[in-house]
Amino acid sequence: MILVPVGTKAQLIKMAPVLRALDQEGLAYDFVLTGQHSETMSDLITAFGLRAPRYNLVGPGEADSPRKLLAWLFAALRSGLGKDSLFANPAYRVCLVHGDTLSTLVGALLAKRHGIPVAHVEAGLRSHNWFHPFPEELTRIAVSKLADIFYCAGAWACNNVDGLRRKGSEVVDIHDNTLLDAVRYATRMQADASPEVQPYAIASIHRYENLRTRARLDFILEQIRIAARYCPIRFVLHPVTRKKLEDTGWMQRLQDEPGIELIPRMDYVRFLGLLGGARFIITDGGSNQEESAYLGLPCLIMRKHTERQEGLGVNAVLSRYDAGVIREFLETHSVARPQPPVLSEADSPSAMIARHLKTRFA
Repeated sequence: MILVPVGTKAQLIKMAPVLRALDQEGLAYDFVLTGQHSETMSDLITAFGLRAPRYNLVGPGEADSPRKLLAWLFAALRSGLGKDSLFANPAYRVCLVHGDTLSTLVGALLAKRHGIPVAHVEAGLRSHNWFHPFPEELTRIAVSKLADIFYCAGAWACNNVDGLRRKGSEVVDIHDNTLLDAVRYATRMQADASPEVQPYAIASIHRYENLRTRARLDFILEQIRIAARYCPIRFVLHPVTRKKLEDTGWMQRLQDEPGIELIPRMDYVRFLGLLGGARFIITDGGSNQEESAYLGLPCLIMRKHTERQEGLGVNAVLSRYDAGVIREFLETHSVARPQPPVLSEADSPSAMIARHLKTRFA
């Protein structure tokens, strides 16, 4: 039996193809929601045709502020540490965690506490800067010390793991991110959709490092206002971003901008359709960087460092918060979008994970 704790929307998108692959291999698993995020989680489960989660570690909520996140963290640890915790079930042969969120760390810590081996999906990503992104870089380092199996998307990630992993742990190169499978799935679901005629671009900002300081937030939002002069912007609001905009007065200012449309976060298939028709995207999201690379979408990364290699030097530009770099990107990509590439037909990374788990634990 495999234990699969998932906490955030981004994790669920990347783990959905893995869960489907586990089903195809006939592997028994318990899908568990940690409760870190709740908005759109049920929509994603439906969109990917997943079975309902077996357990909820913490009741539904949205940890969209530092206070709520801390409260959720203590509740999740308390729920998982007891003798009657689901993690105490001796049937679990391995715990499959994903990425770099606090749910990743909670899942790995609780699994090790109860003697369950940990397998880490999307292992080996590094920015090599502890505070960019924070706390994600520290989370990855911590999980690297706990994991027994590392599923890495390529040689670069494998090499990063080698410097941190424990003796006796195993590194498995799955060549691509499991997000590739999610993009393939969502693209097939959107195959018959009619393209939009009017040009638009997308903005999506949600990282703690960009929301926690007013000066950084003001700079980014001002750049999005400037971008709207080049191409109409559809600004996708994450719950934490919406709250920050409301608290700082930026919500009204952006609503008054004629070239900016504020839209709620949506299900993944619809969002991939939105990406497919856009001129470019302005984002601080690692998943968006990866999706853009697969789709050939020009991508402006609003970060100082990125732990991902996808798209850099091809379709993606790391802004480093440099107004000159941002302006050059807008002038280059606001007129027309290049023809999107054909999605790779490489072996499914999710299927590779499932086959390896079947060999090790079935």
